[in-house]
Amino acid sequence: MSIALENCPTIYGKFQLLDSFDGGLLERAIIQDELKGRKVDLVHVFGRDLRFVQETFISHREDPPKQTTRNLPPVSGSLVWCRGLLARIEIPMTKLQKLDRTILDRKEAKEVAKIQSDIVSSLIEFETSKIEDWASEVSLSSDAKLHLPLLVRSQEHRTLKSNFDSTLVKLLQEVKYFLMLDLKVPQSALDIFESAETFRSWIDNIDLIVNINNEMLGLLLPVERPLIAPYLTKFDHVAERGLAVLHWRSHRVDEFISDAMKEVKPVVHGILETWRAVLLAITRKPGGGAFFKFTG
Repeated sequence: MSIALENCPTIYGKFQLLDSFDGGLLERAIIQDELKGRKVDLVHVFGRDLRFVQETFISHREDPPKQTTRNLPPVSGSLVWCRGLLARIEIPMTKLQKLDRTILDRKEAKEVAKIQSDIVSSLIEFETSKIEDWASEVSLSSDAKLHLPLLVRSQEHRTLKSNFDSTLVKLLQEVKYFLMLDLKVPQSALDIFESAETFRSWIDNIDLIVNINNEMLGLLLPVERPLIAPYLTKFDHVAERGLAVLHWRSHRVDEFISDAMKEVKPVVHGILETWRAVLLAITRKPGGGAFFKFTG
């Protein structure tokens, strides 16, 4: 048993090893004598582990290690990291408190208990502060971001872009993980999260519309623009609703998406493709040569 305890690399593993033995076996006098020194060693090992956790927390509290927060939004990642440290020192402490009073009454055991309590308080304070700061930020900015227009236009190239703010995307991600962690979420954030699927559908459709429009504008030749100018104007008239009238809290977004799709896909995009196909056809002879010879 002593050798097995020495070979366990973690304090948690050492306690798990002790728990795996039958209680009656551990009560035998010869085993008790053997384990007394090992239990004192457990206190020392746990003390070293506590110091490591304390140093890790102080060093990384402003920027938790990326390997523990990968693929998580910033606040949730910090909380997951914090809770990992908390679990690392709470579970062994629960096991330690079950040791004999002769062990727990020792000076080093009392010092370890105090250090553990201080670290727990610091971690809980860190978690509470993170949650409160995030809740305050949500309350201040989320409503304003939802009242931004659906679209923005590049003045230089006339291309369009969906205007769903990146902070709202992060908010939806944070709420998802807050709920998984069983943390309290501000009502304003919950209200936004309940519309997450609606926002996702709108963004996907608006992205499709703007991509068709932007691709067309990028490929449009100067000689072609006058030919489809009336259709571009008609689409721009519909797009103006997304640029100046509608926002992410509006009630007629679905209607706007339907109208814009009707204009950009079969009309503007379709007419341009048809025009190019016809132009290609009339520039070729039946035998495959060109009617017209273009020179550079």
